[in-house]
Amino acid sequence: MNHDEYQSEVDHLALGLTRSPMFMGVSIKLFFANLVVCTLICIDAHTFLGVPLFVVFHLIIVRLSMKEPEFLKLYAKSFIKTPPVLNRWVWGANSYEPW
Repeated sequence: MNHDEYQSEVDHLALGLTRSPMFMGVSIKLFFANLVVCTLICIDAHTFLGVPLFVVFHLIIVRLSMKEPEFLKLYAKSFIKTPPVLNRWVWGANSYEPW
C-alpha cells in the first residue's frame, strides 16, 4: 500500500479553537500574571526595577512555552500525580524512573 497518496488533513479552525489564548508568545494568563507582579514590584520598591524584570521574566516564559503554552499546568499535574519519593536522595533521582 502506497502511503504517499494518503495525506493528513488539518482543520485550522479546530486547531485554533483548541489552543489556549496567547499574547506576545505566551499564555495570556502568564502574561498578565507577569505584568501584575512586575507592576507591584515597581510600586512597592518605588523604582523602575520591574520594567527590566518584566522583560527578563517574559523572555524566560517565552522560552519555556515554545513547545507547550500551558507548561505550568503540565508541570503541576505531573508533580501532583507523581511526587518525588522519600528515597530520592539515596538514588539520586526518582526511583520510579526506568533508567
